[in-house]
Amino acid sequence: MAGDVNKHLDRAKRFLEKNRVADAIAAYLAVLEGAPQHQEATQALGDLYSRTDQPDLAAVHYGLLFDMLVDPRDENKAVAIYNRFLRSGRVEQPPERIARYAFLQQKQNHAEEAIEQYTKAAEMFTAASRDEDALFCLERIAQLDPENPARQLRLAEAAERISRRALAARAYLRAGQLATAHGEHEDALKLLYRAYVLAPQERSVALLYAEAKLRAGMATEAVVILDPFIGKESDAAFVDAFGKALVRAGQLDRAREILEGLLREKNVGMTPLFELADAYAAAGQERSAVDVLLTLKRRMFADKKQNEFAMQMDLTGEKNAHSQGVLEFWAALYNELNRESKYFEIMTKLFEVYVGAGNIPKAAETLEKLVDIDPYDPGNQERLEKLRNRVDDALFKRIAVRLARSTSLSTGAASLQHADRGDIVSASQANTEAGREKQTLEDLIVQTEIFLQYSLHNKALDRLQKIGVMFPGEERRNARLSNLYQLANWWPPGAHRQQPAAASGGTAAAPTPPAPMVTAPVPQGESQGAGKSGVYTAETLRDLSKISEVNQKIFRQQTPRAMLNTAVNEVGTYLRATRSLAAVGPAGRPPDLTAEFCATEVKPATAAQVVLLLALMEKAEPDELGGLMVEPEDGPILAELGLESALGVIITDKETQVPAGMLIVGHARQHKWRPNEAYFLQAIGDQMLMSVSHTRLRSLVRRMGVSDERTGLLSRSSYQSCLLTEADRARTQGTPLALAILQIDRGSDILRQQGESPMERYVEQLARSLQTMLRQNDVAVKYTSWSLAFILPDTTLEGAQHLADKLLRAAADLRPPWNATQITLSAGIVEAAAKPEYDSEDIVTDLINRAEFSVEEARKRGGGTVIALESPVV
Repeated sequence: MAGDVNKHLDRAKRFLEKNRVADAIAAYLAVLEGAPQHQEATQALGDLYSRTDQPDLAAVHYGLLFDMLVDPRDENKAVAIYNRFLRSGRVEQPPERIARYAFLQQKQNHAEEAIEQYTKAAEMFTAASRDEDALFCLERIAQLDPENPARQLRLAEAAERISRRALAARAYLRAGQLATAHGEHEDALKLLYRAYVLAPQERSVALLYAEAKLRAGMATEAVVILDPFIGKESDAAFVDAFGKALVRAGQLDRAREILEGLLREKNVGMTPLFELADAYAAAGQERSAVDVLLTLKRRMFADKKQNEFAMQMDLTGEKNAHSQGVLEFWAALYNELNRESKYFEIMTKLFEVYVGAGNIPKAAETLEKLVDIDPYDPGNQERLEKLRNRVDDALFKRIAVRLARSTSLSTGAASLQHADRGDIVSASQANTEAGREKQTLEDLIVQTEIFLQYSLHNKALDRLQKIGVMFPGEERRNARLSNLYQLANWWPPGAHRQQPAAASGGTAAAPTPPAPMVTAPVPQGESQGAGKSGVYTAETLRDLSKISEVNQKIFRQQTPRAMLNTAVNEVGTYLRATRSLAAVGPAGRPPDLTAEFCATEVKPATAAQVVLLLALMEKAEPDELGGLMVEPEDGPILAELGLESALGVIITDKETQVPAGMLIVGHARQHKWRPNEAYFLQAIGDQMLMSVSHTRLRSLVRRMGVSDERTGLLSRSSYQSCLLTEADRARTQGTPLALAILQIDRGSDILRQQGESPMERYVEQLARSLQTMLRQNDVAVKYTSWSLAFILPDTTLEGAQHLADKLLRAAADLRPPWNATQITLSAGIVEAAAKPEYDSEDIVTDLINRAEFSVEEARKRGGGTVIALESPVV
């Protein structure tokens, strides 16, 4: 037979050479009779029929050739044949061939062409009642275009017709999801219902159908759908949906049990719990509503989500504006968060609720709190009128007097103390509108000055913002208010900004009205020259605010020299001095450390001149405030330094109570020193010396505790003493303190396998590499043979985590001295918990225990990780 095939092939080729096409076609047909799968003869016949303009016969043979090429996986050639000769549609192809061509297009990632051909094949299969084959094509189409709901629906209906229930349910489910995403909720509900009918036992079908029911307001039906699964399902999304359904169906107690369990076990489900609180409040069960809110508050505060809780609580409070329990909880929240404006707003609502409920004692108590917060609120008088003849006369008078004091002159306030209720109201109404506004502005300015004095910047800003709204443009004609805006570094939008007034000790840029007298505690000696005993001037308030700012800058510095430089630069600049000098060291000897500020074009003092100036200051007699004032006639050194007047203070070591330094400021022109300036220098000098002493102590501990000259690491015996020193500093100065422990994963096993010497060499190499990344005030300790501890002053948990990440990246580049694959390290990070009841020993004990726990947790997780433990909630 093979010989006949070859003979026919030779004949066909000879006929073609002689251009005898018909004879060649006959010869090739003879080949196919003997070998029906012969590709060469099949392709030749297709070509010859095309040449002789017989497209139908050519299509038959090209189709046969396509089928031959698909089977041996010669896919590219098959696609080329189909595209060139069969796709034109002159001759209709069988659906099987079209489906095979679509499959090849799908494999080549030609999705649109594949979809088109699968669609054509599916229609032909359907017309021929070949539903299984049509379903195959529709399933492929749905896979290629998963975001098209119409294709999913067509697949679902086709599968349902031939009882392919699982496939039909999945397709209806997908179509319902797509309809939901497009906002077509009614269509989605119908589609998900059809899926649920086909597969009611499928949890995903039940969950999505129940959620659709909830959106449609059919909560009871949603509960019925999900209830059979609740004993077997612990998935958070499922339980969350079931809880929502129970809440909206009115089954509140069961919903609470499920949702609070979900919150405890998986820390999710907070949104439906807020919804549950709303439902309890709407049902009049205020106690239960508050209990749910309290549970949420504890959890979210523990997770450091105070702001998120406050935002959700705002929504709950607005929805339940007539619920006394919810409003009381809401108000207590903002009182705890110290957000005064929002607290005031909520208390006004609570007052109205109390009055409406006839709870007059509570209403009166609330009004008193409102007056405490903002006595100038215009609604306070209206609220007081609502209490007329409903509260005790003495209580009514007390509140009325406080309101009158806030809106009238002091003489009017004195007369109100002896008036009856009618007299009180009459006296208040007797004031003119202009007079009330003037007094209101005066009182707001006084309050702002007091807040700035005590560094209560947020409260000061709140008062300034209120002034900006109530008295727009007032700063243009009120220099005192303008100075307050400058001091607080805040201006109302569009305000006229004036140039800053001259600082203390300088020449004023422009005359200003006399500074107001603000009743307040006075620093030692303030009564001298302040204008009136027991009061602060606006200049004093500026000095006090500057003290806080400068002190913060000083203790942020890392070295003693940087601390002194910061102090003299800040003091010299603020007081507009010619020179400012700081010296640290025992009296009667050359200073250990000095720093100097010089004005422009002033030459720095020599070491000898510094010693002479200090000697002159030590001879001066201190005034009542401890200030040492010298003039040129007291010694020639002032003239050498170009100074006409100088003021200095002696800085005393708080522990030994002996002089340990001096801070001096001088002017090139005659200057009348104010008591404020001596107080200012003393406060700055004390902070400077304390910061220098702490830094030196840390350095001394390092030098005394070094265990290894090659690594510079402290020994483990220094660990607790260093922690105690830093904890004491952090507690007294209110600064953060963090601790990080880096350990070699499987360190004990490696130590046993490799021995102590290789491990020590690796730890030495590790320590030298990592210490270059530490700050000067950070302390590194050799914790164990395979771990290092880093004590990080002035560092938060987030900052410590950033440092630990850097250390781990640097350690990853180091190779151990033994032949081994690269080892990994883990880190445990904690921040000191500054609880009010803790002393330094308690802080250190808690810090060590939590650090050990974090390291152990990293070990349990297999290593190669960073465990950062949040501080326990205070």
